[in-house]
Amino acid sequence: MEAEAEIHEEAKEMGSQTPKQTGKARVTRPPHNYVAIVKASVVPIQTFPLDKLCDQLYDGVFLQQEGKRLRKYWVDRHLNKNCFMVLARELAITWGDTRQYWQWKIVKESGNVDVEEAELRNVCWLEITGKFRTVVLSPNTLYEVSLVASMAESSWGWSVPVKLHITLPDESKVGRMESLQQTPRGKPVNILMGEFMTSSKNIGELTFSISETSSNWKNGLVVKGVAFQPKN
Repeated sequence: MEAEAEIHEEAKEMGSQTPKQTGKARVTRPPHNYVAIVKASVVPIQTFPLDKLCDQLYDGVFLQQEGKRLRKYWVDRHLNKNCFMVLARELAITWGDTRQYWQWKIVKESGNVDVEEAELRNVCWLEITGKFRTVVLSPNTLYEVSLVASMAESSWGWSVPVKLHITLPDESKVGRMESLQQTPRGKPVNILMGEFMTSSKNIGELTFSISETSSNWKNGLVVKGVAFQPKN
C-alpha cells in the first residue's frame, strides 16, 4: 500500500534515532508519520491550526480498512507517539457470526462514527485471533499489546484463565495467562497480552490470539478490540 510504503521509508530513517525526552513542556506537534496514516481517515482531518490538528489526533480518528472495516488511530498526548486499536470486526472470532454464541452491538465513538463491539453469549470454545503490521508504530519504543474489553454485569463461567499470545515479525513469541474471574463488571479494562520493542528487526506482520478452549461454558465478555500503546 502507498501509505505503508511512505511510513516504511520514514521508519528506516528513524530506526537508529532515540527519542529525546526533556523536563520541559513538549512543543505541540504530531508524530513524524501521521500524514500517511490519516489518509485513510473516515472523517476530515483539520490540519490548521496545529493545536486543533493535535487535539483531533489525541481524541482519535477511525481509519478505513479493507472490507469497510475500521481501525482506530490516536496519538499519546504525553509521549507524542502512535497508538492503534484493531477493532472487533477486524478480528477473527470463532463462531462470531453465529447469533447463538455472539451478538454484535453498535456504539458511537469520536467523530460520531458507528463502531461494533462483540458480546459473548455462550461458548466453551473461545478463540479470537488477529494481525497487525508494526511499520505504523513509533520507532524505538516499548509497546504494550492489550485486549480492550469489559464484562457484562451478568457474566459467568470464567474460572479457567484465558491464554494471551503474540508472535512478532521476527518469530519471537510472548505469552501469558490471565484470570478474568475477578474482572470488574460493567466497565472497560485493558488486559495485557504482552510487550515488545519496535526496531528494524520487528517491522512486519505481528499476530495475536486470545483463547480458552476447555469444556467450561462462559459468557458476558464484550470485546472492543486489541490496542497497541507506547510505554516510553
